[in-house]
Amino acid sequence: MSMSNNPQDFIKGSVRLSALPEIYFKINDAINDPESSFGDVAEIISNDVSLSVRLLKIVNSSFYNFPSEIDTISHAISIVGTQQLRDLALATMVLTAFEGIPEDSIDMQDFWRHSVACGVSAWVIAINCREANPERYYLTGILHDVGRLIILESHPEKAREIMERCRSENKIIFEVEREILGVDHGPVGAALLTSWKLPPALAEVVKNHHNPLEGTEFPTETAILNLADIFAKSMELGSSGDPLIPPMLPEVWEKTGMDVNSLALLWNQIENQFNETIKIFFPD
Repeated sequence: MSMSNNPQDFIKGSVRLSALPEIYFKINDAINDPESSFGDVAEIISNDVSLSVRLLKIVNSSFYNFPSEIDTISHAISIVGTQQLRDLALATMVLTAFEGIPEDSIDMQDFWRHSVACGVSAWVIAINCREANPERYYLTGILHDVGRLIILESHPEKAREIMERCRSENKIIFEVEREILGVDHGPVGAALLTSWKLPPALAEVVKNHHNPLEGTEFPTETAILNLADIFAKSMELGSSGDPLIPPMLPEVWEKTGMDVNSLALLWNQIENQFNETIKIFFPD
């Protein structure tokens, strides 16, 4: 039977399609409603205790270094911004939305540790590149590999074959996915984000995170995500299951405009922030 290489086909019938909790849409509707205040948004988030606790931990972490503790969601919104807090909330929800993927195919804790590492790396790089809304980069980093989970769920045998071939032939996952499926996890993840009605920019950047030089409307964002993924893999923070680290392309580094001499400092920032963030999600 020939495989379809249409990314949309991978998400048909996926139980993950309804995985975005209702609260995300409530937050979004409130943000987009000219009649509602940020107090309304704060109330929606505050009703979800575990989400609120995690968000307050992130806002009080060294990502922000605020001088005094922020102890309410409304205070967090007034300082961080409504859309920024929504992006943080979504990143927090996604980490719990994919429970139940069979553990024989992938170590989920390792997978999410890698996703958090990629999110943290993207945030740190974005700040160093003076990009607005680094929270959006953090969210993109956490979402960048969801296509892998969709492939695992929709084609478990193929997913196993991909992993085996990666190990036996010493190849990078996305290359073997393209050989076996005709498409890699980037476009499959993008199809999921589109079906969740997330902003097109998010889907576009996730789609191209392994093709950072291909024509895209968001070259800087894509370059930052590509680098963040390589950093997370190089630093061995969590594991995406990839036996190899994709090469870092000089043109991608140039797009960010960062000084190569700042690499050691960047990695140090990423490592510290990762250790702090991972405790929020995996306290044990």
